[in-house]
Amino acid sequence: MNFRFRLQRLLELREQHEQAKARELAAAQDVAAQAVQARENIAALRADSHAHVHHAAHREIRIGHLQQLGTVLASLDERLVVATDVCQLADAGVHKARMTLEEAARDRRVLDRLKERHTEVWRAETAARDRAQMDEAALTQFARKQEETTTAPAENAG
Repeated sequence: MNFRFRLQRLLELREQHEQAKARELAAAQDVAAQAVQARENIAALRADSHAHVHHAAHREIRIGHLQQLGTVLASLDERLVVATDVCQLADAGVHKARMTLEEAARDRRVLDRLKERHTEVWRAETAARDRAQMDEAALTQFARKQEETTTAPAENAG
């Protein structure tokens, strides 16, 4: 007879839930990485534009061109702020996904431990039944040998 865990289906559902949460965490981490990359790209573009403005300030350049560069820098500053906010939201999403994954893993581990305990109890009960059967067989065999040895001398005497 094989061990059958009554809550096996629930355990499998918990494992599937945990795997789904792991995929959600991976997706959230990808989104966060993309947000960081976008912010870094904007920051690099802003740094290049700032360097361009700095070089332009030391050369003779038209006021309109400087104003345009200033507008570009202001726009990049705004985009950088927005990108930073997006990164923070993405990080919050990663944190939330990590917490739900940890919760799902904890729920699964509870059932895993319960299954292990039930398995150990089943093994102990099975071993006890096997020992009892073996003891009974040994006692039967011993009783038969005793009977044979007590009847054999009586038959030899008669």
